[in-house]
Amino acid sequence: CCPNADCWDGEAFTYAACCDTKYGPTGNAGCWSGDYTYEHCCLANRSSQSWVEIFVREIDTDQFYGMDDFYTDAQYGNDFGYYSTGRVLGKADGKSTHEFAHYTTYPMALSPHFGRVLCRLVFIMWVRTHERAPFRVVEMGAGSGQLGFDITQCVKKNELGIQPAVWRRFVAAFEYVIMERSPALAERQRERGLRVVPGDAQTSKSCKPVLAALATSDACGGEEARAQAPECQVGERGTSFTGASVVLNNELLDAFAPVKLQLSLYGHPVVTECKSWQEMRLVHIISESALTAITQALRHSPQRIEAMLVDLRGYTSEVFCRVTNSSVGQAAMKCAPQSSCLAMVFALSELMGHHDLQLPAAAHNMRLRLRKDKDLCARLQETVAKLEVTFEDSVVLPRQVYRMLRHQLREVPDWEVEFLSKTHTRQVPAPLSESRCDDLQWWFNVHEARITRLIELYRPLGYPNIQLLVRPGERNFIDLVDCLMSPSGGFMLAIDYGASFEALAHSMSVELGSDGVFIPPVPQELMHGLPDCYAYWPLCAGRVDWTTFVDFTNVAAAGEQLGWQTLFYGPQSLLEHLGRSNMTVNNHLYDIPGYAVLANSWASRYVQNWYGQESLASKEQSAGWQQRWTSFKWLLLEKPLAVPPPHPKVITFPSWHLDSEQADPCWSFDPSAVPLADWISRHESEPRDALSELSDEINDNLGRRYSAEYEQAQLAVRIVDWFVATEGCENFRPIAAQRLLNSQGLWLTLRTRLFKAWQDVWNTDAVERVALAVLRRLAEPMLDGELATPVECAGFQTYAGLCEGLGGGMRARAPVGS
Repeated sequence: CCPNADCWDGEAFTYAACCDTKYGPTGNAGCWSGDYTYEHCCLANRSSQSWVEIFVREIDTDQFYGMDDFYTDAQYGNDFGYYSTGRVLGKADGKSTHEFAHYTTYPMALSPHFGRVLCRLVFIMWVRTHERAPFRVVEMGAGSGQLGFDITQCVKKNELGIQPAVWRRFVAAFEYVIMERSPALAERQRERGLRVVPGDAQTSKSCKPVLAALATSDACGGEEARAQAPECQVGERGTSFTGASVVLNNELLDAFAPVKLQLSLYGHPVVTECKSWQEMRLVHIISESALTAITQALRHSPQRIEAMLVDLRGYTSEVFCRVTNSSVGQAAMKCAPQSSCLAMVFALSELMGHHDLQLPAAAHNMRLRLRKDKDLCARLQETVAKLEVTFEDSVVLPRQVYRMLRHQLREVPDWEVEFLSKTHTRQVPAPLSESRCDDLQWWFNVHEARITRLIELYRPLGYPNIQLLVRPGERNFIDLVDCLMSPSGGFMLAIDYGASFEALAHSMSVELGSDGVFIPPVPQELMHGLPDCYAYWPLCAGRVDWTTFVDFTNVAAAGEQLGWQTLFYGPQSLLEHLGRSNMTVNNHLYDIPGYAVLANSWASRYVQNWYGQESLASKEQSAGWQQRWTSFKWLLLEKPLAVPPPHPKVITFPSWHLDSEQADPCWSFDPSAVPLADWISRHESEPRDALSELSDEINDNLGRRYSAEYEQAQLAVRIVDWFVATEGCENFRPIAAQRLLNSQGLWLTLRTRLFKAWQDVWNTDAVERVALAVLRRLAEPMLDGELATPVECAGFQTYAGLCEGLGGGMRARAPVGS
């Protein structure tokens, strides 16, 4: 009948009673309060309000932890942070204090080889910058310092075997500084002889302290140098003399604090409008009896305990009954009139994830459903009844009270475990605050097309909403790197586990109960006495490490907004380049050494993982969080260099895509995506029709096929790299490849050498299958627009990059078990 039906309720607040201009030019003044204005309700200048906005509008949701704030407190906070308290480092059970208590990292497990692989890349970057001096490298979040130590040793001792005259210039220009947030880790890094400066990678405020550390290099030791040399000056931003040339990090971005967002698919949400979104906030609830016992153990007086309980009872009642007193809350309470305010709030929050209910977004529609839909009422009553049992005799802990208790419990670890076991952590949706909207508006804009594609997939499938994880720190990190870097250009290299925006979004939306926060595998002895930490990630806050999968698309998008270029994205094994190669820069010919982990090590579990043959792939082996498409990858961004072309490639292997619309046109399917989502997108029919064709057999085969292709596409690159390194380019051109395939003797000889080189990492069936697929493709080059398997595409494109690309010709063979 009228605009914005969420404004009208009962007989008092109707369109006729409020909007008639007989009351004045802005209608009946008695109707208007807060968001309810004449413009909104009578002129339809704003869309209908969401029921979540109506539901929690009367309370300050900042009293509840935002997911990012809780994550930060539990990881780095002074009160109970895993890293700030030193729990991250081994102190017992045979663990060295240079090791991590719960896990290891590739720089540690593959030392010194991981560092040497990166050392080679850093050398290429120095060549690309026309031998810039000083050539400053900044590592952010350096962990135990193993990577920084190995890279600096590689440079100082010429462990790659760079031509001596070139190496002398390189080592003279090279400088290395670490920026570290954790005091405990910074101490370990300094013990290794590394230069370390405190700083947080999620804020550009860390820029000036790092620039100051760069200006205290050995070259700036004298007073005259500090006063006169441009490279020794400290400014607000890096200059051509003072700025960093390379910023690198390993397993840093996964530690950035996440925000969980939710977008209702009811109606036609405007993706770029902040009010279309909600964020999930965390509420901590504990029974009065458990809280009493814990505070008694902390030696609180009876009077102090009673005063605390009185305050918390009042706080719980006031906040949550104010929520249920909203128009939506009142309609819900009529469904379950005996419900407590606390149980009702979390029951409605829980129902948002029930696909079959198809809850609307608009407040007036939600009220109508609660009044008319008997099935919804019955589900609400059932959910409330369960929560009443869970929350019996319970109070809510505001974030400042939770933080205070955790600070006090640091000194009594057994009671800290008791507190963790007895505290329930629940989520409640809340509208985004003004400051949150300001932080995320760029994210809404830059991912609009990708989010729209998600809506077009999940709405026809009946999903009530999609859920996404965003880390505001990723953009801040890129701003920090841009501040540190020379305006003459440089490189940012990030290595971490993660995937593209769409792959991660599919994962979160399919598993609506998932928050995208995971606990890396923890040794059983360190879990003793703790609750089941894997059951729900907040359970062991501060006692175990947390991680999230990095959204590499988002990191690259932040760089692109500053004019940066994405040079490479793909599996971490593609960091390695086995053979020596030529590079011509500024009319100088450089001999670039190759380096291979396997050629200098043995096929340990970590080496197998490095090459993509992952041994921790099942949910049982990896606490449920390891999947192929989220495996370790690296992203290389370039702040455009102020040097004349040509610019030889830093990496010659084929890059993977960061957006499904930019997928390699050669790929017949996408093993870097969530298998089912990719399979649906490749059907010409509607998503629901495509799913109707999905059988258990097809679904099982999809997982196996995509997983194998993800791994073997990496093997294809390695095999071609090995081909060229041991035999050169000419032996694999079309005629030569055909000759090899047509001669059983030549093929068996090559196969024997292949097995000798790779069978310890890959089984012989996989090596033979991939090698033959690549050779057939090299013998019959691909036509434009021709589809092939990712294995075939990767092999063919690797050969083209090595043998036909700029500066990719081979000069020598490398002795790799040939």
